[in-house]
Amino acid sequence: MMADITESESVLEIRSPMPAGQRVLFALLALVPLLAPYELIVRVGWQSYFNLPFLFAAVISAGALALSGLLLWAAIAGLSSSIRIDKAHGEIAYSASAPIVPLRTSTFPIISIERMQIAVIEWSDSSPTYALEFLLAGGRSIRTDSSWSRAETEALLERVAAFLTRPS
Repeated sequence: MMADITESESVLEIRSPMPAGQRVLFALLALVPLLAPYELIVRVGWQSYFNLPFLFAAVISAGALALSGLLLWAAIAGLSSSIRIDKAHGEIAYSASAPIVPLRTSTFPIISIERMQIAVIEWSDSSPTYALEFLLAGGRSIRTDSSWSRAETEALLERVAAFLTRPS
């Protein structure tokens, strides 16, 4: 978890920023798959487009373009988020933004927190990840950024629970 936790007497904030370096890395990685269309379509200089080898090259190139688009999307739309618990004002606020997404903040009363739990996010091709989830009244929920470490997420849950039960 890349979470940055700041705590004072009445405010606990969990920030999960997407670093600028990571955005640049995704953008640079998006350039690599573009080699396939260049090498298979442009550089070859096809005389005819109505044959099986060209169809094969076109399918590979389309997949490479899709991968480049996905990596570029991750670079420009990856969210940076924060959860701010303010006991002095009795509210919990969730904020998220990205270079192409304006800052959006949702605020809820602290008393609307029905419970906190560890959310398990299952992946088909890797180990699960874990996030701290706040279940709010009315069926809404907010989550922190996910982590590969269950122990780290459990420690965060304990820290937030201790903060909420500590008298101000």
